[in-house]
Amino acid sequence: MRTRIVTLVILIFSLLCIFVSPVCAESVQEKFQNTINSWMQFFETNLEWLSLTLNEFLKRIIKITYFTIGLAGFVLWASGFSKYTGRRLMVGALIMAFVAEILL
Repeated sequence: MRTRIVTLVILIFSLLCIFVSPVCAESVQEKFQNTINSWMQFFETNLEWLSLTLNEFLKRIIKITYFTIGLAGFVLWASGFSKYTGRRLMVGALIMAFVAEILL
């Protein structure tokens, strides 16, 4: 009688082991790699945002600069106060506008 109970308990535990599938846990190395990859993705995303923001900021600064230089050159040229300096300032503003709008 005692052997039947032991056999029955062993059989029940065996069936439970078959039906309960083991949980496949990630190794420590995979967890470490996933953590580092997520950090790298975070820094990459933020660095890309920072570079795009700085690029737009520099474009705006260059636009303000060439507009101001061109306006000053136009005023100097149109007023006749300093025609040659005004013309050079306007040409410089056009070159800056070309570089800012086309190349950047």
